[in-house]
Amino acid sequence: MRWWPWSRQAEQQAQQQQDRADSDAVLTNYSRGQKILLEDTPPKFADDLSNSQLAKKQERATLKEAWDSIRWSDFTLQRLTSIPCFRDAGMLGFSSMFLMGSVIFIYHKSPTKAMNWAMSSLILGSIVGWEQCRLKRQKSFQIAQLAKETVAKKEKPMLHSVSHDPSLSGQWEAAKNEKQNQFQQSNQNLSQTSSEKKWYKFW
Repeated sequence: MRWWPWSRQAEQQAQQQQDRADSDAVLTNYSRGQKILLEDTPPKFADDLSNSQLAKKQERATLKEAWDSIRWSDFTLQRLTSIPCFRDAGMLGFSSMFLMGSVIFIYHKSPTKAMNWAMSSLILGSIVGWEQCRLKRQKSFQIAQLAKETVAKKEKPMLHSVSHDPSLSGQWEAAKNEKQNQFQQSNQNLSQTSSEKKWYKFW
């Protein structure tokens, strides 16, 4: 449940690695010829979670863990402007807030009603701007992926051009004509032998 773009995942991973290193006890009382069982030795490879297990663990994250990952430093202007689509959502939301608030105030002459409509327009405009920007980004990513696949499927040019002998085409034509002549001659021989044989026979 990583709904916030900044978290302390790197710090948590470093802490887990440090705890794992502290927990791995190194055998110091080894004597020559002593048999050591496999479970007494530290693992050779890191037994980290696989991608599927890590995804399941992240899905089971609670709201409290997500709330604990939020810091006041995340709300700085530099961090907020680095969020994709934040600028578009803010511009559309504030423009709709000022427009709707001024129209309602001029028409109804009520500041409270104008403020309510302005805040509602801010929320609605921000949502519309965010979703519109997100769809544009998704479409651009799809086009980029399609372009990558198209370029990958293109036939690559040859590094070294093969020199073709012009006499090969003549040899091919000569061999082809020779085969045709042999075939025609065999057909003529068959027709001659069949014509010489009589269709009737005396006993």
